[in-house]
Amino acid sequence: MAFEHIVGQGRTIALLRHLLTTNRIPHAFLMEGQRGIGKGKLALQLAMGICCSAKESRPCGSCPSCVKAVHGNHSEIKRIDEESVIKIETIRELQKEIQLKPYEGTKKVFIINNAEAMTIQAQNALLKTLEEPPSYATIILLTNNASSLLPTIISRCQLLKLVPAKQEEVAEYLISVEGLSLEESKVVASFSNGVIGRALRILKDEEFRKKRDIIIDITKELLGGKIINLLERVSLLNEEKALLEDVFDIFLSWYRDILIYRETRQVDFIMNCDKIEEIKLQANKINSHKSKEIILIIEKNKGNTRSNVNHQLNLEVMLLNIQEVLSW
Repeated sequence: MAFEHIVGQGRTIALLRHLLTTNRIPHAFLMEGQRGIGKGKLALQLAMGICCSAKESRPCGSCPSCVKAVHGNHSEIKRIDEESVIKIETIRELQKEIQLKPYEGTKKVFIINNAEAMTIQAQNALLKTLEEPPSYATIILLTNNASSLLPTIISRCQLLKLVPAKQEEVAEYLISVEGLSLEESKVVASFSNGVIGRALRILKDEEFRKKRDIIIDITKELLGGKIINLLERVSLLNEEKALLEDVFDIFLSWYRDILIYRETRQVDFIMNCDKIEEIKLQANKINSHKSKEIILIIEKNKGNTRSNVNHQLNLEVMLLNIQEVLSW
């Protein structure tokens, strides 16, 4: 059970296992990593390990403490989940609770998700607790960006940087845990960018599959010069800003695959490995210079989404520019 199904964080897990085995648990951890990388799952298993009553291989997953933690009703593992702002009042409540000695077992753990959402006042209040924490308490801060926190808070925590997993690690997880085929796992893992949360979202998102099929059809129409049909299809891809990244990433993956196959004639590094015949077909029609120009166009328009542009117009301009390159 110890740190089960945590993907791509071998070094961090080795460190945590050592700390748990030697009972040298710092009073505070700061886990940094992009959204979806597994901070929440790792924090929960660390909290379970700290509170676990087993003598070895903590968390054991089977003692009463671990069972309660898994079911979310452990009285000594508290979690703060504020999406927007964590105010000083929330931290003051934590401070009151942290002064109460454990009722169950000998340890208490407080997990603060989205720690970067703490106001400066809240951070300063937490700093006082970090300076003089009770011996039985551990605080785990989770953040996408540690630099958004006060340097004095960072300096008082054990920093754990979670890194993107290797594509093979994500694919292996998808095969062994989610039951995907080898080909399916390779496609999903390719688009995950090493973030297991993104891989699971793509796996369960039927809209992503539809979107990808639409984009591949668009690449075929671009080669055929059917620009009127293309502009009609843009409306199907004009989504909220947060999901537009998928659109650009799919376009990028496609033309990078064409470039890779064009230059190497190898399929080992192809992201869209289930569409290899279409990639081969297009690679015979699009030379490397055009592929590189198209990739630059897509990256530029992807960058435009970070500013206040009209998303549909941005996509239309991108397709027109790609069409122009293909017509050379």
